[in-house]
Amino acid sequence: MMFNADLARQIAFEDVPRDEARYFEGRATEIENFKHSLSASTRRDQAVFRIYQGAPGCGKTSLAAHLAKTTEDAVFIKLSRRHLTHFASMMERIRNAASKQGGRYALTATHWAAASIERLAGRALTEEIQKAVRDHSTEGLRFVLHVDEAHSLPNNALEVLTELHIGGLGETDQIPCVVVLTGLAHTKRNLNAHPGLTRAGDGTTMNMTAMGPEECVQSTTRMLAELCPSDAPLASRQTLAHLTAECSFGWPRHLLSTQKAVCEALLEANGNLQALNHKQIRERCAELRAEYYEERLEDINPPGGDPDLTKHIVAQIAKAPPRHSYRDLEALCSSQAKAYWQSDEEFSGEGTRQELIENGIVERKDGVWALSIPSMAAWATQQLR
Repeated sequence: MMFNADLARQIAFEDVPRDEARYFEGRATEIENFKHSLSASTRRDQAVFRIYQGAPGCGKTSLAAHLAKTTEDAVFIKLSRRHLTHFASMMERIRNAASKQGGRYALTATHWAAASIERLAGRALTEEIQKAVRDHSTEGLRFVLHVDEAHSLPNNALEVLTELHIGGLGETDQIPCVVVLTGLAHTKRNLNAHPGLTRAGDGTTMNMTAMGPEECVQSTTRMLAELCPSDAPLASRQTLAHLTAECSFGWPRHLLSTQKAVCEALLEANGNLQALNHKQIRERCAELRAEYYEERLEDINPPGGDPDLTKHIVAQIAKAPPRHSYRDLEALCSSQAKAYWQSDEEFSGEGTRQELIENGIVERKDGVWALSIPSMAAWATQQLR
């Protein structure tokens, strides 16, 4: 087997969708939680809610994409906020998306959704739809509805979710349904703020964090198996896989970057693992992490608009995490602005506080405000030297 340079170029240089993890590994607890909810949905009229929340780049959307690929006994539909303007819009999306899928339940789902749309419109079912529903029994049909960016859903979308939460999917013919909600660490808080969703509690929520080292190693091992000649030294592959785990800090988004750096190096070495310069790979990984951190901070507008002030704030949060009240986080932002500008002027930290939370830079952990992406701390501190 020759070095697969085409695949290496794809990984190294092609932009991939944010929900794509080519070499998905781990997340056994989250997957088991989902399977349990799928089983539970058959015993309930209401939709079963599952919330997977966490920092940017921790693998929430990749998990949902993996579930969609591996769930063969349900129709998996991705919904955006534009599909959740009202219940009828959601049903139209379900019908359209199901019609494009394969699998034993897709056609049944299409006809069932069409019948539901007719009922929602107050119209009698046409003979064609009635026959289609009769011919394609809904027995065994289950839906999984995935809603991403659930931390910032508007009220009209939350109203639709409330209908699912209370009444389920369907009227006279209830269909088992699981609603998978992915978003930042304040997703549950956003849902609970809506009167109809206050019962979406800790039992429905999984807080996603880093991957284990062995999961990172296994992901890269699978990549190298596709890229490199089968006679490539096993020790070289293992060393490289452990290097990517170390440079990623277990963070799925960083793992993608480390695998990209490895592929760049492999292309330069024409697939020769033993010729790779591991120091250069580490440096390239650090560059890619820095690019990601800079990108994450672009939407933060600190007092005075200087991005270096944001790094000061981030570094200070890591050094001395403020207590978890909004007031304490605002005070830290204000004090850092005064120190940075060396001014006696009072700076409001309210806007910066809100942006840090809404963009997933900080989250509440163990009674304090902490950085959502732990590895950002060392980077921010280094930037200020």
